[in-house]
Amino acid sequence: MYHYVVSIIDMNIRIRPNNRKSNSDSFILCPDGHKNVRGLDDCATCDSPLINFQQELKFIIDMFTNQNLTKSKKIINLGIGLYGSQTIFNLSTHTYQSSSNYLVLGSSKSDLESFSDIKNNNVESNNGIFKFDLNISNEINLWSGIGSNLSENKQLDDHIRRVGINENIQDQTVILTGLLGEPLVSAITPYVLRKIQSINQGTSRIIFSVLPSTTDTDQIQFNAYCGLSRIIKSQKASGDILVVLQGNALEKMIGIDRSGKTLNSDVLVPRMLNLISEHGTTINNLSRIAKSLKVLAFSPVYVYGRSYEIYDNIKNILDDAAYFPLSPFEFESIILSIAIIRVPETVLQNISSKRIEDDYNSWNRKRFPALKESLLHIVPVRETSDRMDVLLLLGGAKLENIIKPLQNGYDSFKSYIHDMELWDEFNITEDDLKKLENTFVIYDKNLNKLLRTRS
Repeated sequence: MYHYVVSIIDMNIRIRPNNRKSNSDSFILCPDGHKNVRGLDDCATCDSPLINFQQELKFIIDMFTNQNLTKSKKIINLGIGLYGSQTIFNLSTHTYQSSSNYLVLGSSKSDLESFSDIKNNNVESNNGIFKFDLNISNEINLWSGIGSNLSENKQLDDHIRRVGINENIQDQTVILTGLLGEPLVSAITPYVLRKIQSINQGTSRIIFSVLPSTTDTDQIQFNAYCGLSRIIKSQKASGDILVVLQGNALEKMIGIDRSGKTLNSDVLVPRMLNLISEHGTTINNLSRIAKSLKVLAFSPVYVYGRSYEIYDNIKNILDDAAYFPLSPFEFESIILSIAIIRVPETVLQNISSKRIEDDYNSWNRKRFPALKESLLHIVPVRETSDRMDVLLLLGGAKLENIIKPLQNGYDSFKSYIHDMELWDEFNITEDDLKKLENTFVIYDKNLNKLLRTRS
């Protein structure tokens, strides 16, 4: 039996004496002793952060009492903004049981109000989800107007630690999901990635970045273009994996479940995350290889519920799947490939894992002439059907092709800022944008050099 001792040392609370009788539950004190009504985030007198020490102490005691330290997990899922939060919520509640912890970050309380199962007090809920309101005005509609608010956000740093990111956990994987068209996602993603690395340098970080569709506004496409560039610029040497999903492809994404029901991307994207979340060791291996090859951008391919009996072999399933990537790629530029395949045990009784592996390797050699490394992870599942799920992550996708649907919207909104002379209002300069544009060019040039030197 374990015994834990909780020691609270010097919390620096200076409470000034007050002879006036009042109900202590009706107000909360700041560190300097100023009284504030409950519900405020900062002291109305001195602007110091208000901390509910009673709640904080309860959290610490509960953490030790429930031995939550033993629940520190190697997989952490972070959802940023409306799309990211909803995707993580669907992952935690409607997919297979996951061994992940979850954190959702919203720009305001209204962003997170729909998640009724997540406690409002920012303490872990029963399904392992933390949430944090960044308290950023929804009127800020460009990423460039948010960055200055993040430089010293100690509450955000605290929540990143609370969700389970820990320097003492080896091979920890963090998967961050968000729609880059949302200004919050484009602004905060590089900051969060750097903060995670500062806590645990050995962490593998996977960015599931969703791009808007071509029907979205120029402003949203501008945010996505800049956000994608900022991620690449800040993470290209870190060993992170950037998985890019395009909005147009997600709108057309369809799967058939075991009962014959049609599924869309709201269900299928969380299932993609589930495959990665449940097999972090494979992803960590891929991350190390990606870092050594200096490959960051990956194009995902996902098929759900394909009948092995109908397709006859894995190669046919992969051939069919490759015609519907979630972001474009050229077969000639792919140098790194990973496949995670869920296979019913009834299928494995008729064909061996070795047969699947041989078929996968044969398909890789045929399709990707520049391929240098590949990984396959077979996930046996207890099902009586013959339906298989396949997730491919293909490293070496050229960013020129990936950003093409965003280019017109980006150029149009950039011209609007220039013509209306809104540089100061949007807190951005022409030089900033030129650097973001060059980031894509430099990445593709380096990829081309890599392909030439390894051919």
